[in-house]
Amino acid sequence: MKSKYRVFLSSIEAFGHINCTLGFGELLAQAGHEVTFVNRSYLSKLAEKHGFNFIPFDESFFSQLSSKPFENWVETNLDKFRSDALTRYSNWSDQDKELFTIITDSYEPTNQALEKVLKEHHDSFDIFIGDFITRYPALYQLTKPYIPLCSMNPLSIYPEGPPPFSGYSVKVDQQTAEQFKKLYFDATSRFGEKLTPWWESHKVPSVSKETYFVDEPKYFGFYHYPEGLDYTECGPKISDKWVRVDASIRQSNDASVFKIPDSLANLPGKLIFFSLGSLGSIDVKLMRKLIDILAKSPHRFIVSKGPRGDEIVLAPNMWGQNYVDQIPILKAVDMVITHGGNNTFMETLYLGKPLIVIPFFFDQFDNAQRVVDCNIGKRLNSWDLDTNLLDAIEETLTNTEFHQKITEISISMRSAESKQKAVTMIENLLTQLLNT
Repeated sequence: MKSKYRVFLSSIEAFGHINCTLGFGELLAQAGHEVTFVNRSYLSKLAEKHGFNFIPFDESFFSQLSSKPFENWVETNLDKFRSDALTRYSNWSDQDKELFTIITDSYEPTNQALEKVLKEHHDSFDIFIGDFITRYPALYQLTKPYIPLCSMNPLSIYPEGPPPFSGYSVKVDQQTAEQFKKLYFDATSRFGEKLTPWWESHKVPSVSKETYFVDEPKYFGFYHYPEGLDYTECGPKISDKWVRVDASIRQSNDASVFKIPDSLANLPGKLIFFSLGSLGSIDVKLMRKLIDILAKSPHRFIVSKGPRGDEIVLAPNMWGQNYVDQIPILKAVDMVITHGGNNTFMETLYLGKPLIVIPFFFDQFDNAQRVVDCNIGKRLNSWDLDTNLLDAIEETLTNTEFHQKITEISISMRSAESKQKAVTMIENLLTQLLNT
């Protein structure tokens, strides 16, 4: 009889990472294993929807943490990131560099919360799986196996590829790539200055600046990207321990059907989903500009308005809410306009929808350029938007090569054996360790 293992599942408090982690947990649950999701208490309903057990973090660890520090950082730095790759990280002041480091404010409280759960429930689990980007001491020091997940664009795993977060093509010249790296590492230097003492204080080895966001697995880890877009032309991965999973998509709400709102049902035109993600949509000024442009389109739009959606008024050819149930909407629409966050990006490809990517931060630029390099859609820059968006919509809807390639990627993601391979690798590891 096949063994049933007890799986600890967790991630950083960011919905793109949470959703990918939940999707991976479903693979293990479908294989008959018991999955427990561990995170902030307000996320308990997500575990319930997926049929997982739930253990909340002790909220007292987060009592001194400012509310949503990364969102505050985004608002402060919006203009800085609305520019080309080199300008984006040029001439950062000491204050700019210090502001960047506030994204680390949640690291130690989260690590303390993990330590407490692990101390109280360590013997309740056989394996620990998480999407935490960098090296968290509580997980690194586990005596049982910890399997990291990477739900970002995988360029950090390919050291010979274009610089991560640059948005450069795989054909970028070496001089430009090196120029970007120099600017990026200087601008983000304070980040490392905070992380290194943190690791040292917990007596765990530091991670090099090139791999801050992709910790090397002890056994193996899984990154989420389709085979048809992976950067295999960029040479070997940083470690063969990183294994691709083509699709780690949430499936629990598959039965849900999105009903087109009455206000749009009888209007002409294609149905398009427009979402800049919870961070991109903070830029209310840009959201309003895009809505004004899209109001001139002959098509209909479902809009995810984001955390400041109450400040946004939609046009007659639109319907939206601050937060929407994305999977059913993606199934219903003809096309997607997205910020290129890895979660929405993967879900859009999995469901075979043509797309336009308007990137804002970090690996969104890399996903946007991968769309261009692989000729599956359009990339538009947030600092150069006007009626070119309307032209891009028409081209994306009518480009047969885009549609054909995305359909092929979708079919490949759905039929890929990498999902079962990941489950089998975990089961074989546990069988081997338990037998010894």
